[in-house]
Amino acid sequence: MDISFENDSILFRGVDCFDVGKSCACGQAFRWRPFGGGMLGVVRGEPALLVREDRAVRVVGASPASAAMWAHYLDIGRDYGAIERAVAADARLARCFPEAHGIRVFNQEPFEALISFIISQNNNIKRISGIIERLCAKCGEPVSFMGETLYAFPGPEAIAALTAEELAALGTGYRAPFIKAAAERILEGFDLERLRDMGLDEARAELRSFTGIGPKVADCILLFSLGHADAFPVDVWIDRAMKALFFEGNRVKKAELYDAVSSLGEYSGIIQQYIFQYARKVGSEGLEKRPAEGG
Repeated sequence: MDISFENDSILFRGVDCFDVGKSCACGQAFRWRPFGGGMLGVVRGEPALLVREDRAVRVVGASPASAAMWAHYLDIGRDYGAIERAVAADARLARCFPEAHGIRVFNQEPFEALISFIISQNNNIKRISGIIERLCAKCGEPVSFMGETLYAFPGPEAIAALTAEELAALGTGYRAPFIKAAAERILEGFDLERLRDMGLDEARAELRSFTGIGPKVADCILLFSLGHADAFPVDVWIDRAMKALFFEGNRVKKAELYDAVSSLGEYSGIIQQYIFQYARKVGSEGLEKRPAEGG
């Protein structure tokens, strides 16, 4: 990988298997939107436009001082080509392509992920994005970029200062007290970063001690912000897709399903995103097809 700085942007060259549009819209991050031929968003308070250029990714608006942050956020150093080749070589998982090609798992700011995935419970991507944007407009710092007014994700102090009623008015519904309690707990000294070096089970248990966080939300936070590439969030779509891919659509015991997840290895969380993208694209009817029909 080669990094250069030009025209108020960072250019990461030699980056394969990176579809910017898919990666920004696949349900792992909720603050990116199409704009000017790329995807517009704010990461750790820095606004930017992500643009794919041949085997390069341009981060328009990023400063040279933030190159390491962007390389980490975009997971530039990981060999996704090797992961995709291994997945494509598995007859069961190969069905996930071409829909899944190019998805990368971002390394988001942990507090933002904590709040975002509490909001995500029993919700769809469009509605989650709307709630988060209203939260950011309510108490995040405004930043001007490319003629747009964007907002940084608010810190725990700003969110904890809101009442449950104010949070509910943003569309969070029953999740409002969970959001407020989570922000307050972070202010009290809970260190999300220490979960990065824990084993998956221990880190998951720590997150589940938060009110309103269950197994799926915990695994989302661990996968998308704390470096646990083996965390495997299971929702209705993933449950259906795993049964379709591994068990020909038959009903199976939970233990059998988790054995199948374990067989995916250290990058099972990344593979989960491929499976999720595939499930969203083909829909329920597509998942009901037997492998010979699905291609």
